[in-house]
Amino acid sequence: MSKELELYKAFIDGLVERKDSITARWVKGNGFPKTEDNKAKNELLATLTPEQKSIIAEMLQDEHIAGIHTTLAYINKMMDLDGLELHQDGESYPNDYFESLHYELHQPLRRR
Repeated sequence: MSKELELYKAFIDGLVERKDSITARWVKGNGFPKTEDNKAKNELLATLTPEQKSIIAEMLQDEHIAGIHTTLAYINKMMDLDGLELHQDGESYPNDYFESLHYELHQPLRRR
């Protein structure tokens, strides 16, 4: 496997590892860190049922992944239309080696 492809896969794997939303975990768990800035959020969470917290956490998780997806779609567009290149260790990431950067976020096992 080429070095470029290995770097590309490591980049995508790194994003996949970060696709879980910490905010969603806080909502479902014990709340936000206990700071003055988070006081109102934690007070609101304390009024919710576990089912309500789960629904909000799911919404937050969906938005977290959508944000990563949107960013990757923009990077892909810039690579396709405006000549953007991603480089690491002197190597250029292949553009659309599989499908697209943002598609890979949802299909990481397809690459293995």
